[in-house]
Amino acid sequence: MFEESKDVEASLYYLYMMADGEVSNNEKRMFSKICKELAIDNDAKELIIEKCKNLVDKNPDILSLIVKEEIDEKSGQDRFGLRDLSRGGRIVWNLVNLGYADAVYSEEERKIVRHLVDKWKVDAEIYQEFVDAADTMLVLTKKKEWVLSTFSNGGERDKKLKEIDIAMERLLSDINLTIEELTM
Repeated sequence: MFEESKDVEASLYYLYMMADGEVSNNEKRMFSKICKELAIDNDAKELIIEKCKNLVDKNPDILSLIVKEEIDEKSGQDRFGLRDLSRGGRIVWNLVNLGYADAVYSEEERKIVRHLVDKWKVDAEIYQEFVDAADTMLVLTKKKEWVLSTFSNGGERDKKLKEIDIAMERLLSDINLTIEELTM
């Protein structure tokens, strides 16, 4: 159904976003960002979305659909059909991050990610690091919202926002380093 590995990967993300029954605006924004990173243009992205919706109309059990269509197998491979631990790690991180985009990492989303972690042999500690990082990002995002609603414009507010932004950047940098280290 999906030819290129980047299309398969994007389809995995979109199907995953549909797993809890609704695709939130935050998930849509993150999906668009991921598609840009994968060099998928808007037309191709819309085609992927349409194909995913058609698949889900035929089989609403997302995990079984991912397995049946071999999306789990194909998205974990590079273009030469080889497994790449850093690619698998990046995909798992993107999925966990998407799971938290609507502030609720649902049980359906967790089942899909656990299946992929097992299938791709991603270390359980790395998966837990991703979940902990996403939890922390969610807390930092809420803290940022609280600072914006509590403090009036000014130096103290700007200082607190900058501290939160630095913490978030550091956390993302740590995650990227972990993903890079998977290939070493």
